Amino acid sequence: MNFVKLILAFSLFTAIISCRDTVDFPGSNIELRFSADTIYLDTVFTGLASSTRILKVYNPSSENMVIDRIYMGRGSESFYRMNVDGVSGLDIRDTEVLANDSTYIFIEISPDALGSNELIYKDSIWFENGGKRQHIDLVTTVWDAIYHFPTNVLTINRAAPLPPLKLAYSILDENEVWNNSKPHVIYGYAVVDSAHTLTIEPGTQVHFHNGSGLWVYRDGELHVDPLLTGSMNNAVVFQGDRLEPSYEWVPGQWGGLLGGVFIQGGAYTKATLSNLIIKNATTALRVDSAWNTIPNAELNNVIITHSSRVNLYGGYANITGQNIALGPSGVYGFYALGGNYLFEHCTINNTWNFSSRSGSSIGLVNFFDDINNNRYTRSIQAIFRNSYIGGNLASEVALGIDPSETFNVSFEHSALKIEPNPEAGHYSLTDTVMFKNNEYNMNWGFLSSPWIPQEEWKFIPDSASTLFGKAIPTPFTPAFDLGGTVRQQPATIGALERP
Repeated sequence: MNFVKLILAFSLFTAIISCRDTVDFPGSNIELRFSADTIYLDTVFTGLASSTRILKVYNPSSENMVIDRIYMGRGSESFYRMNVDGVSGLDIRDTEVLANDSTYIFIEISPDALGSNELIYKDSIWFENGGKRQHIDLVTTVWDAIYHFPTNVLTINRAAPLPPLKLAYSILDENEVWNNSKPHVIYGYAVVDSAHTLTIEPGTQVHFHNGSGLWVYRDGELHVDPLLTGSMNNAVVFQGDRLEPSYEWVPGQWGGLLGGVFIQGGAYTKATLSNLIIKNATTALRVDSAWNTIPNAELNNVIITHSSRVNLYGGYANITGQNIALGPSGVYGFYALGGNYLFEHCTINNTWNFSSRSGSSIGLVNFFDDINNNRYTRSIQAIFRNSYIGGNLASEVALGIDPSETFNVSFEHSALKIEPNPEAGHYSLTDTVMFKNNEYNMNWGFLSSPWIPQEEWKFIPDSASTLFGKAIPTPFTPAFDLGGTVRQQPATIGALERP
């Protein structure tokens, strides 16, 4: 419907009702109700405004009321336009609403929004009456991309007095294939349902809004570059949706209740991730319980960095990884509660400097205690071979061991920054079952990589590094390093060969 015609129609309506008898409007501090809590407007194309959306605002009380102020959160800089009962503007005062009645707000967005550096342009309409402040959100897709907006809400009830948790999501088609023709933008969780498959081809850019993620539901499958036709130079990238250059390496921009990418446990759940960069999430990749003895996540040539909490989380999972690089993270680079893990030629170098950090580069535990101090145990088996584990803390290896449960962890031909004399005495570097032919606590130097600015993270061993030529060949040794360079023999410890 034409926006101007709507304004004229409501101007006429306003003129007619202005002839009525005087009515008192004493109501204040009344909780308004809305026809929606979020209004989604059309994609903005060059020279064209979006179609008009209508928001209905209800006065649910038995008193007539005045809404003192209705205004756009971005103020005069907002690209949205609104009309409230025939009055246009970005800041409208003294809107009258009869008892148990409603008023209409007509909303559209200017084509000038194309000039913003945002995949999704957002604002809010705020309502003030007395001491009450409420708002509804406005969302418009601006760039030419493929958008995945939520169509459902999962409600998770919690014990009183805690309010329920709500998780917005949409279910992807049965066998979707994403390519690099257009970026994909996810709002809420995009769900790969049971027995469904999502394949992502090399070079595809995937952007996640704040609180959003990708959820591979039980027995679903996710395959990133499954044919290994890509490389780190045209990697698939999972990242936030803030396009300003200053936001590119800001941690914690996406990932909701389930983390960023959530691989849920199931007998046939499968994730193969190759030539992939995941950056600026909360907990970037979370892999849940494995129901089979085969891996439910296989990682090959993957960089995960700048997560505000954990880069890679395994909750009794089964994960294999080759040429994996885990960078700065606010708590752990890799954390595992039980499960089975095999990592070959990986670099876990947590140089987090955005704030203090309580975790380490890796944390491996076989138990947890609930809020009532009840202990639960989970067996863990993990092998780190030809890998580097370090960072900017005095010790970057944390081991939580309950002796009543299996804790089969070994570090082989690797380089570790680790406390040699732990206070609890729960491990010893002279234990040749857990620690085999490693080097410890040396002054390793690193250079910047082509994929991460040097001021953000360095993880290529420098020319003087003792990591060079210290790896041993195994049946699992990849022929090429993370960047596609042929592995030297003997190879360099970590994900990348020394230049």
